This record gives sequence, C-alpha cells and structure tokens, in this order.
Amino acid sequence: MELKSVDYVEYEGTPQEWRLQGFSPKKINLIVGRNATGKSRMLRLILGLGNLLAGDVKLQFLSGDYKVRFDDNSEDIIYRLAYRDQKVKLEKLEIAGKTRLDRSSGGQGKLYFKQADIDMTFQAPENELACFARLDAIQHPFLQRLYDWGKSLRYYPFGTPLGQNEVAVLGQPSAELNLKESSHVVAVLRDGMTRASSEFAQTVIADMASLGYHLDELTVKELGGKLMGAVPTTALGISVQEHDLTKELQQTDISQGMFRALSLIIQFTYSNMFKRPSCILIDDIGEGLDYERASALITLLTEKAKDSSVQLIMSTNDRFVMNNVPLEYWSVAERAANGCRIYNCDNAPEKFRDFQLTGLSNFDFFAAGFFSEGEAQR
Repeated sequence: MELKSVDYVEYEGTPQEWRLQGFSPKKINLIVGRNATGKSRMLRLILGLGNLLAGDVKLQFLSGDYKVRFDDNSEDIIYRLAYRDQKVKLEKLEIAGKTRLDRSSGGQGKLYFKQADIDMTFQAPENELACFARLDAIQHPFLQRLYDWGKSLRYYPFGTPLGQNEVAVLGQPSAELNLKESSHVVAVLRDGMTRASSEFAQTVIADMASLGYHLDELTVKELGGKLMGAVPTTALGISVQEHDLTKELQQTDISQGMFRALSLIIQFTYSNMFKRPSCILIDDIGEGLDYERASALITLLTEKAKDSSVQLIMSTNDRFVMNNVPLEYWSVAERAANGCRIYNCDNAPEKFRDFQLTGLSNFDFFAAGFFSEGEAQR
C-alpha cells in the first residue's frame, strides 16, 4: 500500500495553527527545504499517524486533523482522522468510493461487517482509534490494511547515532525485535545473521562496498573494555574488518558517518529481506558523509526501492544531495505563514519543466526559489 497524499492541520483557527499543504508522495521522494521549513516535522507527522494506526502509541495529542489517501493495488483508500484534547472527533474510511467506517464525537458510528454485508452501529472509546480497536480479520479485513501499513512504517533520523551507542547483552533472553527502534541495530544484525547468515552479511558488505567502504568481515562480537564507561564485558557490539586495515574495528571505533551508513543498510536489508515494509522515512539523509558517499547511498537506496514494494521518503537541505536526485523525485518545502507549502512536478509542472531547460544544477532551482515564482498550479 502506497501513500499518495497527506493533508494535515493542527490547532486550526488559532494562533498556533500549523498545516501541511500539497504533499503528494510518489514511490521515491526527496523533501528539500531550508532549515525550519517543516521537513522533519512532515516525516514525524507521517510517523505519528502510522504509530496510531498500528496501536504503538495511544492518542495523547491535543489537536490534529489528517486526511490521507493510499493506493492499494489500484484501489483508492481515503482515511480521515480528527482529534481534540485526546479525543477522536471524526474518523472515516472510504475504500473505492464506499464508506466502511464513519464515526464522530462520542465514539459512536457505523462500521461495515463483511460477512453480513451490512453497516452496523458500534461504540468505541473516545480516546481510541476505531480502526485499531475494531481490528478483525474476518469481519473488517479492510482495517488490517491500515494496521499493516502503520506497523511496517520505518523512520531513520540519519543525523543521530542510529545505535552506535547501544549494545546487545550476551545471555539476555531474546525478545521480539522492535524494528521501529532505529537504535537497535546490533540486535537487528544479530537476528539477520542468525536467520540468513551468509546471505545477510554478504548483502550488507556488498552494499557498503558500493559506498566505498570495503569490508572483509562483518560480525557481532563481545566488546572488549567498557562502552560509555559502565557496560559489562558481556556486551555485544558490531565489529568490522576493513580491507586495507589490519586491526578489527569495534563499533565504538567506527567513524560516525560510516556507522550511520552501516546501520541504515543493515536495517534496510533486514526489512527488505524479512518484513517488506510499506514505507521508509529517512530524515537528513547523508548527514555526516562526504559528497561521494552521500550520493552513493542515495543511489543505492533509490535503486533498492525501485525493485521492491518500499515507498521511500527522504529529506535533506544538503546541496550535494539535491544535485544527485532527479527533480522528478523532489518535493520542495516552503515555509508559509501558518505551516508548510509543498511544490512538486505535479502541482507546479511548468516551473519544474521550464527549469530543466536552463542547464543549471538542481540546487540552483532550490536556492533561487525558481519553484515558487508566481502562483503554483493546482
């Protein structure tokens, strides 16, 4: 299932109002914009919706109004959710033009029952989403689609350690991996190598080589010494053997940029190999990498996304990253008086098309504000 459009507003009609307009993602997307335009906020609000649909978080927010559209095998799905003061005020699901869920304030509404082929009245708690609370694979299989999308959503803030400061513990009882926790990369690698040892490791090693990091070995081993000053010697961490070095590197000795790339590739590989996620969000892609490696990483992820069921949504304000991603994948975020306005080749086609005839770099399109000259077409 692929996300096709997102409209969002919070605190509507108040001085705190913030809204997102015009975001219509494709299979591969790069959100570009200056600092404080709302790029990271966009990714987090998509993540927040996914967490709510999957039941990973409770409704604890004061204000929000989502209208999102999905495409699932050419079937149009529209979901609307509005809440105030931690209570659902509106929740509606339409599939192929037919209303399957419709509730309002108070928790009461209508829900379609497949086996009986009728809409029936139901009551749900005001502070819970009915699409999660009423999950039933037999009676309401259409709700499972939203749950699966939310559960398989992945978010990677590339400008963070991505697990370099976390370890696994030898002998600790194994628990189900929480793949939404991007810091759990040691556990992800350990499980991936247990399930598909040679294939998993060799896939990661080959992908790292495409970035210019040539590894002879990738393993999970007991760490020597202490990590962060207080970790026992039974701690397990990632170790790599680079081709041109004689000394093996433990994860604490790996450069930040290299480890971020390694962590992302490990988790991307695991999701593709075992879980097939619907959507991957990467904030500040390429942060901490040099131009060549940042470009190679984006090329790698883009090519992998093309050949999979993954929808890839990345964000950046790095000029080198921008120059390496075709304008057809761009969504330009511009700060508005009450939120964030998005320009892309769908809602401003003439601006994107005309600029490509100038022969200038992609970054010039962004830096000169070429995209927002005049009124964007709708």
